[in-house]
Amino acid sequence: MASLRKRNSWYHARIRLWDGIKQGEILISLRTKSKVQALERLAEVKPFEKDIKAGIDFSFPWQNDHCKTTVKHFTVTQAGERFMEARFGDGLHKSTLNRNRVSLNALKRVIGDSFPVERITVDTIESFKTEYQGVHSRQGININLRLIKTFLIWCEMKGYIEKAPKFKPVKIPDVSPSYLTDGEIADLMALGELDLFYKKVFIFHLETGLRLSEPYHGRLDGDWLIINADDTKQKQEQEVELTEQQIKIWRLMMFRYNDWIKKGRKPENFPLKITKIFKKACHQAKVENHKFHDLRHTFAVRMYLVTNDIYKVKHLMGHRSVTTTEKYARFNRRRLASDFPSLKSYIKEVEEGVKTPFFHFRDTETRDTLM
Repeated sequence: MASLRKRNSWYHARIRLWDGIKQGEILISLRTKSKVQALERLAEVKPFEKDIKAGIDFSFPWQNDHCKTTVKHFTVTQAGERFMEARFGDGLHKSTLNRNRVSLNALKRVIGDSFPVERITVDTIESFKTEYQGVHSRQGININLRLIKTFLIWCEMKGYIEKAPKFKPVKIPDVSPSYLTDGEIADLMALGELDLFYKKVFIFHLETGLRLSEPYHGRLDGDWLIINADDTKQKQEQEVELTEQQIKIWRLMMFRYNDWIKKGRKPENFPLKITKIFKKACHQAKVENHKFHDLRHTFAVRMYLVTNDIYKVKHLMGHRSVTTTEKYARFNRRRLASDFPSLKSYIKEVEEGVKTPFFHFRDTETRDTLM
């Protein structure tokens, strides 16, 4: 705890340090000979004691012309640690915190651990973009930039910097979502070397539109799979109605997932294994230029093709804004119909005004054959 120390009639705030071997101290001039005023100024120093011990240099109101407490020199590492503590205190999910730390580490690799945070400018950010061009995807760079922007705004709010620099994300070409056609799905399902379990997993994601990790955070309530808000990208609870066959597949997926954990393996590595197997299967089936997330895109375009209702697709995808969903409405419907001949009868039913349960037309011929 900071205490008073008097030297040559002048008072100082004394903060004791212990490095594991010997006792040390930091003296902060209170610039007064009055004990009453010294006690008042000591009270202003105490809230910053932890940061001072960490090596952060403060300028107090009696030491500057601004008449307020400011940071003289705050490195990106010091500010980053305080930022992560604040994010943890906000109750963010562990995966989100890890993602935040990855972005901060990416920034430190470019500018250095001891770079003063107040010296981060638009030019610094432009250097960051240049450094990672060709190393990360444009989308990956923008994910890091979003966190860096949040970090700098937080630094401004805390008084570590005067004003957060304004910068733009990397421009990304407006590319339509990639989806798998009926023929490509059939080619994957026809692979003799692909384990039946993984075929079922691929079909489950194709028919539910769930993201890679979401099924393993869900709980079953009747025919509904409930995924808590903390475990969804949009941070809002999601409810997905399942068919009897989909429930069976989900139970099998959870059995494999729990068995994986019982063997002492990291939970997050189970979904990653599935993405690797999907990529390998696509290569074997000569279904090129696809990633696992394309199963979710496939679900969306199929739903739009059958319902012709972008708002229903928005609800099924769990999007907060229909703007996010509108990318699936850019496709020519005739082209989609040719890519998904298995949906022809359902499209006709909708055009004739026949009301079909939305999950019914997810039962593809491929899945029925597989089962």
